[in-house]
Amino acid sequence: MLVAICSDKGSPGATTTALVLASAWSSPTIVVEVDQAGGDLGVRLRHGRGTPFPEAPTVLTVATAARTSSPPDLVGRYAQVFTKSVSVVPGALLAEQVGGIADWAPLADALAVSEVPVFADLGQLHAGSRLLPIAARADVVVVVGRPDPGSVIRLRERLSRLAPDLGALRGNSSRLFPILVTSTRHGPGDMADLQAVLAPTPSKPFLVGSGFLALDPAAVRRLESGEEPTGRLTRTALMRSGRTVAQELARVLDSTHRVPTSGAATVGAP
Repeated sequence: MLVAICSDKGSPGATTTALVLASAWSSPTIVVEVDQAGGDLGVRLRHGRGTPFPEAPTVLTVATAARTSSPPDLVGRYAQVFTKSVSVVPGALLAEQVGGIADWAPLADALAVSEVPVFADLGQLHAGSRLLPIAARADVVVVVGRPDPGSVIRLRERLSRLAPDLGALRGNSSRLFPILVTSTRHGPGDMADLQAVLAPTPSKPFLVGSGFLALDPAAVRRLESGEEPTGRLTRTALMRSGRTVAQELARVLDSTHRVPTSGAATVGAP
């Protein structure tokens, strides 16, 4: 199972969204940071007793290995344990490092066949992005935005453009799932407004659901520090909203996949 998470512009929270959804999933998961602008999960996250992640392996390691073969355990082989249920493949730190890979299709294949569900952070995604093959292989593409009018309009236009671009690469219809990062108080109203904006657009037939993640910086810091998402963190607005979105995504994916039950798979450290 592969869920791709992307944004349109700036920093609306694609990386955090990938981490939250993976942490809220009902089985072990892997977060893979594939951002052409460079990644920072390896710097932001702490595991164990505040231990920083080593500089390698990164997504470049997996992408290089995938050129020769893509066994189901390839991604897990290079993933670094973060919490009891979430492992991470950090991105390369600099855009120049990511720019050395011209063909991302082998990595897309490796992510798609992973025996552990993968949540891939693609950063900003557009028609000219070299990461489109990864989004095209995804079972669902989550597009993250903010609730302000400018961001909603940009999200509307991005969804309308992504739908045919991904469909052409896939050979069948893409499945898009917009998410807004907003406050718990305004979340339902913001989602209603977004749905009204998207209703008359060409992307409407490809939208398989929608949701919002609570804007909760304190909980994000706790999650990034390595606190187990199954403990007291579950009471935060961030993780409550994350579970709601994860359950909706599971419902969507269940039409073509059987979602593993908790404990059905494990992720090993390299």
